[in-house]
Amino acid sequence: MRCTCLLACMLVAGAVLFLTGSAVAGPDKPATLDSDPNLAGWWKFDEAAGKTAADATTHKRDGTLTGEFSFDRSSAPGKRGEAIQLDGKESWIEVKDYKGVTGTRPRTVAAWLKTTSAKGEIVSWGVEDFGQRFVFGFIRGRIGITPGGGYLYINPEIGDDKWHHVAVVVRKAELPNLARDVTLYLDGQPAEIHDIGLLDLWPIQTGDKLDVRIGRGLAGSLDDLRIYDRPLSDEEIKAFFELKTNQPLSKDK
Repeated sequence: MRCTCLLACMLVAGAVLFLTGSAVAGPDKPATLDSDPNLAGWWKFDEAAGKTAADATTHKRDGTLTGEFSFDRSSAPGKRGEAIQLDGKESWIEVKDYKGVTGTRPRTVAAWLKTTSAKGEIVSWGVEDFGQRFVFGFIRGRIGITPGGGYLYINPEIGDDKWHHVAVVVRKAELPNLARDVTLYLDGQPAEIHDIGLLDLWPIQTGDKLDVRIGRGLAGSLDDLRIYDRPLSDEEIKAFFELKTNQPLSKDK
């Protein structure tokens, strides 16, 4: 009787698998960049109306469009679906009560950007003090990062009204340093560096007072902005540019 019951259970399980066409993912199944548990915030900007930029992760860190800013008038064609069109003025997106990745923790920020301008922030958070800010955006007309003391930015200019993928990775270190522990990327590849401010260089020790702000002072279209609380690899950054973020990651990520 026990064998008969066991056989019946196996047949039922097999029928369910056949009908669904898939099995429940096991714990060893590799994640994708879209389902990575280290994805701390993901704003697709696919909304067509309203003032809320939804967070696509389970954290639900939704952003609020400030001032007269709304998707009704500021939605635009994106690289993936729709994008948010920023005017570089007094409106941006605030993610209330989310302080970003703080302290010396490793992180990755990645986004698609299309602009004819060369100013403003893609995203920022922290504290208004030396070494305690985290600003990713334009520095001296080029994409770069500053912790509020020191800076690092790429050589190519991207104000050509074409879509470019930009990213910054901060690797794990006791006191992350712009010269040793940070890599900037352009269109899926490590970018050529134009300049680094060494004379006033401060380690990255990001504070936890300011909420995350998106697009402050930025003029152009922004799409698929993501924050990870881990350093992504060169291969993973390349996957963004190739639009392959829904494919399995290697197990040695």
